[in-house]
Amino acid sequence: MDLYYGSFHALKNININIPEREITAFIGPSGCGKSTFLKSLNRMNDLVEGCRISGDIKLDGVDIYKDKMDVNVLRKRVGMVFQKPNPFPMSIYDNIAYGPRTHGVRSKARLDEIVEKSLRDAAIWDEVKDRLNKSALGMSGGQQQRLCIARALAVEPEVLLMDEPTSA
Repeated sequence: MDLYYGSFHALKNININIPEREITAFIGPSGCGKSTFLKSLNRMNDLVEGCRISGDIKLDGVDIYKDKMDVNVLRKRVGMVFQKPNPFPMSIYDNIAYGPRTHGVRSKARLDEIVEKSLRDAAIWDEVKDRLNKSALGMSGGQQQRLCIARALAVEPEVLLMDEPTSA
């Protein structure tokens, strides 16, 4: 796989098989392309003007760029937590329930279960359980990042991409 920003060749001849059910880490100096590579794995680079990818990126044998994969389905399967926390400007509860609602979960009882489990799995439930209806924007940076981890976990992705998730 190669990735270009206009005429700039940012990622060159990337060839890697990432094993299933394992933690894989990419390390390297600032600016070497780690974040760019991660964002290419769930097509977040689609939003970057002038970004072009050649080659193949396959998930379960399906090329995520060429085989008409629905981006919403891909992003449910391949979640992303960014380096900088990016909570939605809504309540803590609605931040977590957003993804499941987008994918058809309507039952309040089921959403309640998902929200609690996701917040527990991200080690923030005890800190926020009494203020789920408060704005997520009022949380500390570290709490916002754990909220974003919980939000990613809420849709039960097969792959979870985390770009320096402990930076905050």
